[in-house]
Amino acid sequence: MDTGGKIRTGNILELLSRDHEVVLVGNYDPRTDADHLRDMSRFCSQFVPVQWREPKRGSIGFYLRMAKHFLSTYPITALNDYSRPLEDALLNTLGQGAFDVAICDFVQSALLFQRVTGIPTVLFQHNVEAKIFLRHLEAAEHVFARILWRTQHRRMVTYESKAVSNFDKVIAVSDNDAEIFNKEYGAKNVVSIPTGVDIDFYTPGTSSEVVRNEVVFCGSMDWLPNEDGIRYFLSDIARYLNDVVEDWRLVVVGRNPSESLRNEAEKLGNIKLTGWVDDVRPYLRKAAVCIVPLRIGGGTRMKIYEAMAMSKAVVSTTIGAEGLEVTDGINIRLVDDPKQFAQATAELIVDENKRDAIGNAARNLVVENFGWRAVAEHFANICTDVVNSAAK
Repeated sequence: MDTGGKIRTGNILELLSRDHEVVLVGNYDPRTDADHLRDMSRFCSQFVPVQWREPKRGSIGFYLRMAKHFLSTYPITALNDYSRPLEDALLNTLGQGAFDVAICDFVQSALLFQRVTGIPTVLFQHNVEAKIFLRHLEAAEHVFARILWRTQHRRMVTYESKAVSNFDKVIAVSDNDAEIFNKEYGAKNVVSIPTGVDIDFYTPGTSSEVVRNEVVFCGSMDWLPNEDGIRYFLSDIARYLNDVVEDWRLVVVGRNPSESLRNEAEKLGNIKLTGWVDDVRPYLRKAAVCIVPLRIGGGTRMKIYEAMAMSKAVVSTTIGAEGLEVTDGINIRLVDDPKQFAQATAELIVDENKRDAIGNAARNLVVENFGWRAVAEHFANICTDVVNSAAK
């Protein structure tokens, strides 16, 4: 559970499995996942693991696979998540039990459901993937990158549009995403659930734990929108922050930052890249301000609700907070202009009263509306409706 989508799925599964019999079919890499097998009983009554060895990002095998997939009519991300053994395991599992519903987690996995018949199906769609690809295209600076993202965007539009129509129900993670599926793909089978947060796990720290002038970003750094957001902060926002706060420091908390980003951080000196951490809360407690300077995205950013649950003041772009039920100036700051983003960050660094007011309002918002139990119950009710409709 080291990315937003996995955290969302994991929390919903854990709560669903208390009241329902859940069988989970998924990839398993013996090099990295052995320790996690002991925890699987939290999420399901049975886990069906399929061995999977993904080439390391940046390796020769990684680029060879990318080149091979580029020639396909499917988007690369869908092909990366497909394997015939995994599809066979899914079909064999469905053939052995009287299941009520089959749930596909992420549209990239929809290829695995091509031969699934005789059972109601639900697609849990954490993003509008084509929108993410389009924003990569818009942000691309090099001609080869533009060619890649233009091609992948076209393929994802075709693939995603077909996928959402092939399932009995599609669950989006925001009303905004559901509306896009409806308007752009003509999907009439889409409902949404809110993003959740573990309000008992993410709790406020004390003012004495806050490190003066420390700014924190949390997110997996091997997800391109996050790396792009940090590069955007360093190239376009940081110089304005330097004008108003001389000794600020940015801590980027997230796994697998690229070597080039590590080199850039080392040159700048006031940027720390933690890489993988077991627990983000100690870093959030130290934050004077949390930032989400994303230019590319889709779905919802759970990192924002996690920071808000800890009573942290967050400064985000509108894309970064897209799909979240937040209010600028009350429980968050939403700023898109680089200079104004820096000014909003500086104001909250300096003004402790304003920072506390926004942070406290943020905590109240998520506690009252976005605990995981309510989200999981909503998800279960949608699945029940799908099963009942299929039985009529």
